[in-house]
Amino acid sequence: MMAAIFIAYTAIIWLVFDKLRLIPLSLPLALLLAAVGPIFAFYIIVSMNNFHPSSTDARVFQRVVQVVPHITAPGRVQEVVAEGNAPMKKGDILFRIDPQQFEFDVKRLEAALAAAEQTVPQLKSSVDQAAAALEKANVQLNLAKADFDRQTELFEKKIIAQVALDRAERNFETAQQAVAGAQAAEDRARLAYQSNIGSENTAVAQVRQQLALAKYNVEESVVRAPCDGYATNIQLVPGAVVSAAASVMPFVCDRDDRNTGVVVATFMQGPYLHINPGDYAEVVFPMYPGRVFAGKVLTTIDLASEGQLSASGLFPGASAPGTARFAVRIKLDNGDSLRLPAGTQGNAAVYTGQVQVSGIIRMALMRLTSWTNYLFFSS
Repeated sequence: MMAAIFIAYTAIIWLVFDKLRLIPLSLPLALLLAAVGPIFAFYIIVSMNNFHPSSTDARVFQRVVQVVPHITAPGRVQEVVAEGNAPMKKGDILFRIDPQQFEFDVKRLEAALAAAEQTVPQLKSSVDQAAAALEKANVQLNLAKADFDRQTELFEKKIIAQVALDRAERNFETAQQAVAGAQAAEDRARLAYQSNIGSENTAVAQVRQQLALAKYNVEESVVRAPCDGYATNIQLVPGAVVSAAASVMPFVCDRDDRNTGVVVATFMQGPYLHINPGDYAEVVFPMYPGRVFAGKVLTTIDLASEGQLSASGLFPGASAPGTARFAVRIKLDNGDSLRLPAGTQGNAAVYTGQVQVSGIIRMALMRLTSWTNYLFFSS
């Protein structure tokens, strides 16, 4: 860039003072021209890099979804329906997993649910039975207490022997223990019957949730397209075992209105601060030599990868200073009708409106880059 400016400056001086001899060249004027040239070039370059920055890292991105089966256990692929790079709609079938093992689980859990529902009346009967046993034990306790009190009174009158009193006392203690055991049995039966989530018994609710998960596995054994687009790099074949632990194919989603014709370019920290949404921008692509595409800045992203901290057991590493670049999203004016495959790279420049003369030079350089793409397209 510096060489180009000096060559142009030298050519103008040669043309004016030597070739056309429009102005006579004197020593003071020569010294002035020699001093003004580097200063002017330095001013233009600084202004251009700060107020009209360019980037060689302009890219076109596209959303790619990693297709992962949402099944809770590994399954065997039964059929692959999707064809590589063939357009598909959201919900179209990509491939099927053999649902037999999941259907077995559904039938087993349906039987378990029926059995669990049958246990609820049995638990109610157990509560009633334990309550009746407790009532009977209380009656026996009252009888044993009355007998013990009567035997104690007779013993005090020396009508009966000590043996009869001891027998009545043992019967009373046995009745007390029977009441305690019956009370514990009733508490256990009542807790088992009243163990509910909402209005449903916990055992029934647990089996019902397991059944719902088994039915979910049956539904998810048919894997569908997550969005409009196409599947690519399909290496999946029938018989392969898949699980939720790894993706099995990439699915490329079609660009929506927000992302059609959008280019992302990264800029260094200094000139990035002068870029604002709405600024005029130009983009050059090697696949379109000789063309310069106009656009506007959509958004600036005030975040770089160097500013992100992830939760881990390691200390964050320190990257080299001054290497952070910030992304700018540029919307091309005719991007809706332009074919831009994902991964397309090019050069971008943003014009902030300050120091217009340096902006004109930046525009000239962008067009020069566009024309040189004819020469270096093969590289």
